[in-house]
Amino acid sequence: MKAKILIVDDDPDLTNLVKSILEAENYRVYAAESGEQALGEVPKLRPDLIILDIILPGMDGYDTCKILKTGDHTSIIPVIILSIKCGVKDRIAGLNIGADDYITKPFDPDELTARVEAVLRGYGRSPISGGERN
Repeated sequence: MKAKILIVDDDPDLTNLVKSILEAENYRVYAAESGEQALGEVPKLRPDLIILDIILPGMDGYDTCKILKTGDHTSIIPVIILSIKCGVKDRIAGLNIGADDYITKPFDPDELTARVEAVLRGYGRSPISGGERN
């Protein structure tokens, strides 16, 4: 099996779509519906990558990403923002708070997979070796 990925999005249809795309590539995929839920799941799951929406109930994706990127045990987890917010300022804000990549909705499934693999490679987590860290 490849790396563990946590999807954080409150849209179940989108979550299921992303999950099916990534599971077809043999990733182990988990889901959370809010930033708060994600922050609670991360210590248990220890994901290799988080795919995070910006528009979430309660804590938004920007604040969730900030907390993840400043945490002692979570700062090393790569984050890809996947959001309908597609303005240049939105993308810059996401990258400035620590996101490793920013993909806008709608997205191409092949591009999503390629970006996931690229981010995992950049963090020394092989998309083939089961998420091992170098």
